[in-house]
Amino acid sequence: MKKNDTYSVLVMAGLAFLSACSTPQNDIAPATATSQTTVTPQSPVTAKQGLVVQITEFSILANGEKTVKLNGKDLSVSWRLRNEYAYDAQSRLISQKTKGQNNANWWEELSYTYTPDLVQRYQNSENKDLLNTLLLNMKGYLKGNSAPDEYGYDADGYLVSYKGNGQQDTYTIKNGNVIAKETVYSSGAVQKSVYEYDLTKLSIPSPLTFRGKQSQNLVTKQTMVTTSATTGVSQTSVFTYQYDFDTQGRAVREFVVSATDPNWPSSIREFVYQ
Repeated sequence: MKKNDTYSVLVMAGLAFLSACSTPQNDIAPATATSQTTVTPQSPVTAKQGLVVQITEFSILANGEKTVKLNGKDLSVSWRLRNEYAYDAQSRLISQKTKGQNNANWWEELSYTYTPDLVQRYQNSENKDLLNTLLLNMKGYLKGNSAPDEYGYDADGYLVSYKGNGQQDTYTIKNGNVIAKETVYSSGAVQKSVYEYDLTKLSIPSPLTFRGKQSQNLVTKQTMVTTSATTGVSQTSVFTYQYDFDTQGRAVREFVVSATDPNWPSSIREFVYQ
């Protein structure tokens, strides 16, 4: 697989982990990096996070629009996908708009109305307009439309199980963090991930406020073991996360780095806070 193809796959996986969604994901984790912007390598756990209003994904290019630094190495990057988020007075997500660099006329938007269930409206630049209602529980978290136990939460509001889409996910929570996840697919394949965290740093807030509580701290490492349903052979992948921080100690840039290619990040994202 080409490096650019690997980048595209894992950048979506990183987003999946941040949002704590129920689809299969190659989640990952961070350390500390420097950059050429006004950031500082410190992030006290008492830092005020605020809501994330923009997430931008970047590609590494020979002649990118700017340079970032990872482990002392300059990387030339340009943005490829940008998501902008808006919230209501109760800090609930009410819109998500996505734009791509390659086509200035392309966009798609999800808007949300709480009625008290969640009415989701999808629109895009190709004049598609779809409505969907998502059922919420008493705490305002997704409970699923297919079955009463599609989404399961613990007493603190953390997602601990999901059933649907040809898979079954189980999450293990400890000290406010997802420390393990197991996904069993209908094909019989199994994917298990173990996560490590920096307990002195706060996590990046997830814009998807209706998907339960997220991990409290910044993930620093993911060890993922995937077992084939046909051969029973297991493959282990290890990822680390590295971050740049702003003067308030918030993570504003994230690098996802595979153990197999530490000099070529699988994902680069930047975050803007409200």
